[in-house]
Amino acid sequence: MNQSFCVKCGNKQDSNTQFCSTCGIEFLNEGQRKETPIQSRIVQERHSLLDVSFFGVYLDGRTYLNLLYLILLFPIGITYFVYSVTCFSTFVGLIPIIIGIVLLYFFLISMPYLMNVQSWLAKILVGVNIPIQKILFSKEGTTTEKAWASLKNKSIYKSLLYFLFLAMPLGIITFTVAVTLISTSLGLMFSWSALIVEYVLEGQLFTDIWYSVLPMGFWIALYVITPFIGFFILTGSLHILNRMAIYHGKLVNAILSD
Repeated sequence: MNQSFCVKCGNKQDSNTQFCSTCGIEFLNEGQRKETPIQSRIVQERHSLLDVSFFGVYLDGRTYLNLLYLILLFPIGITYFVYSVTCFSTFVGLIPIIIGIVLLYFFLISMPYLMNVQSWLAKILVGVNIPIQKILFSKEGTTTEKAWASLKNKSIYKSLLYFLFLAMPLGIITFTVAVTLISTSLGLMFSWSALIVEYVLEGQLFTDIWYSVLPMGFWIALYVITPFIGFFILTGSLHILNRMAIYHGKLVNAILSD
């Protein structure tokens, strides 16, 4: 079977197909196909945040959108997993009474469109383009033949596998790492506030017993240095989180691309 490659997304296509199975572009002429693979846009373009200066990360608004993206992956991943497991198991169980076949069909068809929510978030918040998933319905044949043909779209099963096995674990990991890094950094930066609270409550400083273990000069120096340490850790954490968001988008793109 002869194969070619879509000039828009770079994915492999059968030469006799009218539409790209990944991005949905219609092949109006042979100029929209290539005989050799081309890299998709997401691979060709290097994300600007990968080259930002160490402290410049604070000035790029995309940094905070990436953080929001990583946090949202947690509830979105859980929602995808619960929806997929509940619907799939329920509708498969209903197959013997026919209605399960219909419900299962519409459930499978919904997979690529739900995946487009992930694509939209990655594009708006992270600036990474993920191919839009579409179901192309044949204009020929009976209703049953059209329905069966639409289920041959690979994006249905790739999306389903992503929802079942990757969306929630990745969401938990990214959320945990983001919250841990940010909270630890901010805790160090504002550690001096503990002295204010102690002074308000006790009327004096360094009253706790552990302060007697080491010289007072050590504790004073520690409270002076710790906020600066927290600031550097926060800056490094933002760089790490930026890369996590970008590479998560690229991972999803790799999964959905041929």
